[in-house]
Formats: sequence, structure tokens, C-alpha cells
Amino acid sequence: MSRKYRMTAVLLVICLCISVVPERVYAQESETEKEQTQEALAAEDDDPGKGRLRGKAPAEFYGTGGGVRAMATGIRHNSKFAGYKIAEGIDVSKYNRTINWAAVKRAGIDFAFVRTCYRGYGKAGNLADDPYAAANLKNAAAAGVKVGAYIFSQAITVKEAQEEADYLLNSVKGYKITMPLVFDFEYFEGGRLHTAKLSKRVKTDICLAFCERVKAAGYTPLVYANKSMLTSDLYASEISSKYPVWLAHYISSSDYKGDYSFWQYTEHGSVSGISGNVDMNFWYVKPGDPMSFDVPGEAVGTRPSDARPIVTEPAAPSAAALSGKAASYDSVNLTWKKVPEAAGYVIYRYNSSSKSYEKIKTINNADTNSYTDKGRSLGTTYKYRIKTYKKAEGGTVYSKASNTVSVKTASTMTGKTNGSGVAVRKGPSVLKGKLKTLNINTGVTITGTSGSWYRISLKVGGNKRTGYVKKTYVTIIRKPVLAVSSVSSNKIKLTWNKISGASGYEIQRYNSLRKEYTTIKTIKNGSTVSYTNSGLSKKTTYKYRIRSYKTVRGKKIYSYYCTAKSARTK
Repeated sequence: MSRKYRMTAVLLVICLCISVVPERVYAQESETEKEQTQEALAAEDDDPGKGRLRGKAPAEFYGTGGGVRAMATGIRHNSKFAGYKIAEGIDVSKYNRTINWAAVKRAGIDFAFVRTCYRGYGKAGNLADDPYAAANLKNAAAAGVKVGAYIFSQAITVKEAQEEADYLLNSVKGYKITMPLVFDFEYFEGGRLHTAKLSKRVKTDICLAFCERVKAAGYTPLVYANKSMLTSDLYASEISSKYPVWLAHYISSSDYKGDYSFWQYTEHGSVSGISGNVDMNFWYVKPGDPMSFDVPGEAVGTRPSDARPIVTEPAAPSAAALSGKAASYDSVNLTWKKVPEAAGYVIYRYNSSSKSYEKIKTINNADTNSYTDKGRSLGTTYKYRIKTYKKAEGGTVYSKASNTVSVKTASTMTGKTNGSGVAVRKGPSVLKGKLKTLNINTGVTITGTSGSWYRISLKVGGNKRTGYVKKTYVTIIRKPVLAVSSVSSNKIKLTWNKISGASGYEIQRYNSLRKEYTTIKTIKNGSTVSYTNSGLSKKTTYKYRIRSYKTVRGKKIYSYYCTAKSARTK
């Protein structure tokens, strides 16, 4: 037999042996083992993470210049994050296999999101656990890495989103969670979410339902989605106005315009302690904000058997400690009594749409006892509560909520017309009849809004009428609050509060001989808040008033004058 044919015969024998051995081994398995093997294979096949989490992300995850292939190579952060603290992190699943978390920490990784579960992309949509979750949650926390968790969603109803939230919450019980719990909302091509063809409204409601459930459990929810999903498939601003967003965009400099707190910039990162590629992320922390998130106010450990001693929650603000009043038509001023043992305070405002109180401000100074909630609506009642918090065992522990305080903003506001021949219409449309024409710098009393129109109250022919003016032709500018004091025998100092948006101020002094006010100084800097009037007579009383102005289309639009104030020279 030639050498060629001998080699062929050997190979045939080897192949025959390989084909026989598995059959013998399988024949020795019990029926239960067979079922378990089949279930494991089915679960693996139904895992939506087998695409992107294996480094096979769909095209919508990438920028126009292609994905970033190396950690922090040429990365440029959005200019809106100038001055922010930026932490580096990763997210992991079973596809990253066994991880050396001590090495990961030494490599400079500050935080990690661990996949603990997922919903299958098949029609049944079964929920399943990530087999590496327990080890990753425990070992990452032990290495000093901040830990959060996520579920790879395929929810197609609000009920399923709530179910996924409950499943994720159950998966992290007993572990030290110090980062948000994440709703990973993305398509798997041909999967149940992809083929459901849900409306933008329904998909947004699914995300919000998950977040509300997680928040109710005391954790911070976080929505993960790629740029395409956030831009085209979700009302992203509605989500980001209530909850943080995690943007996935594989590019060196993202041009996504919406709000986000985390950025996953590549799926091809490299970190010591992890074999192969890993998803890389940045976390942006606003100056003055703590690098922490809400967690339930109870002790947590790596496992129930390792639970640390329970940390007592701080005292809640005492009964009726919180009070509030309308500061103007669009802001509410809140005050409360300080709690000595607190590290700070968290303020909540009621949202009638979600029928729950939502966090609007975290104050990190226990000595602070006031806050102004700006940007509110005209003539609207708002409800508030406050909690104290303190840091313990690497987490945050909150008190019970204070009393509830209700405050109604002012029902009217004043403005000035900023153009000549401003038409007042009978309704909020240029097609409606004209009631009156107003000259520039005419004061108007605004009683409400209707789209791009202000509703105003005015007199026409001696009768009180309701009219509408385009918002672009009305300037809202507040009048300053003035204080005056004697400096010497010939000087009086005027001070006032800075008016937001003001271009400058006009100061007038009363002339007792002419019995009228005359302008003595025009301040052309809106940031200037003081002026010293010199050359005065000694032991003489002088009276002043001031108004702010804003330059609009080259014209000065004035506020009303403030209440006049007097001072006597020495």
C-alpha cells in the first residue's frame, strides 16, 4: 500500500472513532440529563445577547466612521460634559467568561454593569438567568468595583416590562448593588421585539413601566439603548427627563443630541483580567453631584449569610418641617428644618402622570435648608416631599418622607411687548380677528398660554377682554429688588439682585423740585448689581428706583420699576 493510501486509511479510522465515542457517552446519560442538556441548548439559542454581546453588533450601533476598536483611542467627549467627573467602566455577561476582577480594578475600571438575566427572543419570551451573574456580582464588589445589573429585554408589553423589572430585582437580592439597575432595550433581528412592530408610544411606555417598578423598589433605574433607538424609536426626552439614559454609540465622538449619563463607546475594548473583547463605557458625573445612586435603605452584603449589620436610617424631617411658597409665576421656594445627623437632603415632586413622587434634586450639604424649584407652569399646584440621607457601608440610606406641602404658582405674570404694532387676536391664531394693536414696551398681564401664544387680559373700549399675543412679541423680564444705604456725607450706595437675562439696568432718582424721577445712570452690564451715587448734599434724603432691561432686536424692553427706596446721607 502506498504512503498516500495508508494515510487515507488512518484518517478514516480516526473519523470512525470520533463518530462512535459521543454516541456511547450519550447512551450513558439519564433521561433527566438529556432533558437538561436540551434545555440548556434551547436557552442558549434563545439568548438575544448571542449577537451583540459576542461582538456582532447591528449596524445601528455604529457611527458613520465605524466602530471604535481600541480603548480610549481618539475619544472626544461632548462639550456639554466639560468640567464633569468621568469614570470608566465595563459591562459583562456570560460571553466574557471567568473574570479576574482584582486585575480589572487595578486596570482603572471604576464600575461594571453585570447581566444577571434576559428574556428569550423567541415567541414564548421565557425569562432566564445568566450563569456567570452570581460570580460577577460577588467578585466585582469584593474587588472594590461599583456594581450595577441589567436585564437584556425583549418585552413587548408594559406588563412584560414590569415582569422583567421584578425578575431583575429578584436576581440582585443579597448582593451589594451601588449602581443603577438597567433596562437593556434593543432589537435582536427577527426576535419578538423586532417583529412586534410596536409604536413609539408603546415602546416608550414599556421603558417607563420598567423604571417606575425599579424606582418603587428603592433603586435607580437606567435605560440602555443605541442612538438609533433613542432617536427614532423612543420619546427619549420623556425618559431622560425622569431617569438617566445609557447611550450606546460606537464612535470616537458621539453626535447624539439628547441627554445621557453613560456612554458605551465600543464593544471591542481590552481590559486586564478579561479574555477577549469587552464593552467599554464612560459615566459622566455633574460637578457637585455625588458618585452614587439610590439603593434601598437596608443593609446589603455579597450574600444574605454575609449581610452586614443593619444601618439605622437617618431621622426624617419632623412633622410640618417642610414649607413652601410661590416665588413667582414659574418657581416655588421650599424651606425646611436642618437635621444634624443627615449628610444631605433629597427633594421629590409629585408627577400626576405617573402618580408618584419623583426626585428632582439631591442636596449634598446638611447645612442647606432651602431650594427653589424653577421652570414651573403658570397658576399650577405642585406637591413636594423631602427625605434626609446618610452614607453607610458604601451605599446611601434614606429616611422616611416628610410631610407633603402643596404650592400654587402665581396665576398671572407680566411682560412687555418687544415690537411695534403687535396684534392682539381674539384667539390663538393669526386667522382670528384682531382686538387691538399694542406699541413697543406696552405692559401686558399674562393669564395663561396656548401653544405659541400668550393669553392676556386687556381692556378694549373700556371693557375687559381676553386676547392672544404671539410669545415671540412679549418679553418676560423681572424687576429688581432694591436696597439703598448711606456711605458718607455725599454718597449713597444702591444694590439689587441680578435679573436673569437682563442686558442692563436703568437707575432713577426723585427730583423733589420738579416732582418727578429722572434717570441718573444706565448700567450696560446685566451682571452688575451695585452703583454708588456720589456728589450729594450731606444730611439729605434721596429716593431711588430701578428697572432692568433686555435688548431685543436692537430695542430696550424694560421691566416695571421696583418699589422706591430712600436713604439719608451722613
